[in-house]
Amino acid sequence: MLALVAAYAIVALLASALSARLGRRVFLVPAALSAAGAAWFAIQAPAVAAGEVLQERLEWMPTLGIALDLRLTPPAWLLAMVVTGVGALIFAYCAWYFRSKTLAPRTVGLLTGFAGSMLGLVLSDDLVLLVVFWELTTVFSYLLVGLNHHVRKTRIAAHSALVVTTIGGLALLVGVLMVGHEAGSLSLAAVLADAPQTTVASIGIALAVVGALAKSAIVPFQFWLPGAMAAPTPVSAFLHAAAMVKAGVFLVAVLTPAFADLPWWRPSLIVLGAATMLLGAARALKQTDAKVLLAHGTVSQLGLLITILGIGTAQAMLAGLAMLAAHAMFKAALFMVVGAVDRTYGTRDLRRLGGVGREHPALAVAAFVAAAAMAGVPPALAFVAKESGLAAAEHASHMDGLDPWVGYVALVALAVGAAMTVAYTLRLTVTVFLGRRRDDATVSGDLAWPMIAFPATLAAAGLALGFAGEAVTRVLEPAFQPALGADDIERLALWHGVTVPLLLTLAALVVGTLVWLSLGRRLREHELVDPFELGFRGLIRGIDRLAVEVTGRTQTGSLPLHVSTILGAVVALPGVVVLATGSFIQPVRLADSPGQLVVVAAVVVAAIFAANTRGRLKTFMLLSVVGYGVALLFLLHGAPDLALTQVLCETVLLVLLVLVLRRQPKYFTNRPLKSGRWLRAALAVGVGAVASLIAVAAAGSRIDTPISDRFYERAYDFGYGSNIVNVTLVDIRAWDTLGEIAVLLVAATGVASLIFIRTRSADPRGTLRGDRGRPDASGGRASAFLRGGNGIDASEAAPVLEMMTRLMFPVMIVVSIYLLLVGHNLPGGGFAGGLVGGLAIALRYLAAGRDELANAAPFDAGRLLGVGIATAAASMLWPVLLGGRIGESYRIDLDLPVLGESYLVTTVVFDVGVYLIVVGAMLDFVRSLGAGIDVQVRQGVAPVPVASSDRARTGESS
Repeated sequence: MLALVAAYAIVALLASALSARLGRRVFLVPAALSAAGAAWFAIQAPAVAAGEVLQERLEWMPTLGIALDLRLTPPAWLLAMVVTGVGALIFAYCAWYFRSKTLAPRTVGLLTGFAGSMLGLVLSDDLVLLVVFWELTTVFSYLLVGLNHHVRKTRIAAHSALVVTTIGGLALLVGVLMVGHEAGSLSLAAVLADAPQTTVASIGIALAVVGALAKSAIVPFQFWLPGAMAAPTPVSAFLHAAAMVKAGVFLVAVLTPAFADLPWWRPSLIVLGAATMLLGAARALKQTDAKVLLAHGTVSQLGLLITILGIGTAQAMLAGLAMLAAHAMFKAALFMVVGAVDRTYGTRDLRRLGGVGREHPALAVAAFVAAAAMAGVPPALAFVAKESGLAAAEHASHMDGLDPWVGYVALVALAVGAAMTVAYTLRLTVTVFLGRRRDDATVSGDLAWPMIAFPATLAAAGLALGFAGEAVTRVLEPAFQPALGADDIERLALWHGVTVPLLLTLAALVVGTLVWLSLGRRLREHELVDPFELGFRGLIRGIDRLAVEVTGRTQTGSLPLHVSTILGAVVALPGVVVLATGSFIQPVRLADSPGQLVVVAAVVVAAIFAANTRGRLKTFMLLSVVGYGVALLFLLHGAPDLALTQVLCETVLLVLLVLVLRRQPKYFTNRPLKSGRWLRAALAVGVGAVASLIAVAAAGSRIDTPISDRFYERAYDFGYGSNIVNVTLVDIRAWDTLGEIAVLLVAATGVASLIFIRTRSADPRGTLRGDRGRPDASGGRASAFLRGGNGIDASEAAPVLEMMTRLMFPVMIVVSIYLLLVGHNLPGGGFAGGLVGGLAIALRYLAAGRDELANAAPFDAGRLLGVGIATAAASMLWPVLLGGRIGESYRIDLDLPVLGESYLVTTVVFDVGVYLIVVGAMLDFVRSLGAGIDVQVRQGVAPVPVASSDRARTGESS
């Protein structure tokens, strides 16, 4: 089982590469895999019928108690047969259905990934693992529904499906965690064997059921499923008929033996299931799109399944599971038939179709066999299962321990729903296959025989299994024994005599036919409004509107106001607390040496001048003095690593600010000084005072020796390094560092997006490159120290800087790599090394412009950022795969030929990820704030600096 799930994952990953060679026939690869899986599960049928439980366990994260536990129970076996058996035919059908060379490669990978996730879901014994697979099916469904993402209707449908099923998934996650906590185990088998009866467990089960109802499109969540029909027809056949929507039904079936006696179980499931069944059938009757009609029919029959399972007896369990399998077969077959009609005639509109049966009799036979099963006509398995469901409802009406209304309500709902199903089934099949051919109907292509054979196979299987009721009963019986008992159940069979269920079935066939004949046209005249869908749309619009209003009132665009609000909160809240408690009254040592006082004085003077100057460049230069002064304080205090990083950060910030200043006014404002400046000065002093008081209070409130006293020992013994700062970053507190570099990645992407708007530049050599190597056209030089300098006008060239850059660039790159490698024991590390590497790239741009930047970094910054974050994350996770802890480091001793004995610490891989992210961020910053603005200037769309104004004019020349 584990191997099969892994095989799906591998095929999904290789699908794109395989499609380049195989084209549309690539679908036959997952089809063969699914067929092999179906054969293996079929071989296990005798063991499942005998009550044997096949189980496989792979210890994945033993330190966290997480393992891959798969368990083959009767419900899991049934759904696994659906996923693999029906899936094999749908995959094969896709090979003839898809014609687009771009859609097929994307579909095959996503559909295969979904199949593997669905298989993992039904086989999972670990509740957390079940939720993981559950959410994977949600993600794959979203991507598959949105395949034609350029169509607005498709995007809306995908969004609705994602929102609803994700809400259900969150409810399921909270529910299973609550139940697992109460049961003392996250094993599904353990929970079902000894079901907790506490209030918390009952709430948890209720949340899990909410998740199941959302997944299976049960009222009030039913509206997302018809919209999801925007997906290609084979996707709908697999996800929204055979597999994904059955996940919720499957979960309800699994939980029923243990929790059916909860007070709310039967009333809620029967009422919601019946409402879904009737609402879906009523809406199906009025549809003119054959595929949407089937979608509403699917909603109705999912309600049928929940209604039957909601009865909560052994007979109902047997009927529900059998009906689940029958529905998967006939509904997938009908979807494939509709897909074949659409491919042949170019339409699914019932108003344009007719007479298809006369032109394609084999397709018509397959359609009528599948449709007869949907209508509950014997001898199909669907008829047998529906008879059993009606019998379960009848027995429940006079069963000891159950309220009679349970059976009566279910019985009436099932009978009415069956009649309505007959009506919309007749409307679909008679209109399409026996109706009169419309003159405006078009034929867009031939019908390949496999597009008839595959739905015919499913329809025939559903028909044949109707004669195998006893065998189906034997396989499914262990699912509800001994929890619900099975001594007095009616076993699945075609004939039980003249019974109430049989009479109700005959009545449904007659009444449904009459409804189709007499009310079909009238029902089509009026649109049935779904109040739940209207409520959902209104809720989403309300949330969007609230977000717009809140954003409009709070995000005014004034950066000083935003910063002042944040800093004011710092002064008003923590500051008041510190002053009120008086915890800052502690003995304070002002300085360790006279040198520190000198540096502090210089920093204070620079800060005062920075606050009083109106010139932007002067201000930034003075702020850099403050930053470098802080770095000197770090150095005097014995923290060379912090000092190095501070110096590099200040240098990078200065370079970027200068790039920005090129397009900014020379002065901050022309207005005379106002009282607002004094308020801002007071706020700044207040923030500094509060920060100082908090630092003093924190240091004086310590009641034990600081953990930093043990850092050196821990860093050397467990991190295998003597640079405490770097070991802390990449080992002791690696989680924090991972979050910080993720923030840096987002910041770099945001800055680039502001400049490039649409794309970062897929071709970094082309988008940011001007006319090169044509001095006669541009006035550039015939030769230069840097290749990119050839395109620079001689009057703007800086030959000395170019020469120094040519000498310094390789040195800086070597130094950056050196800092990366020695950072575990000496000042440096991935962050410092990345800053030096980024400065080297920036130097190439400053020396010779955007052409030289393209030469220095001929790769996409976004990919570098992605590789960096993936490298850092993988370095933390891979020890878990080997049985270790997340982020655990290992020492590897080396005996190198020239260097002699040395060692390597595995956390250097994490540092490499940090290095790549910092270099990628620097490249994004320089490429956007530097070369990107250069391109905008050339195109005349960049802001033009105004020497004596508050703002710049866009697109004007000075």
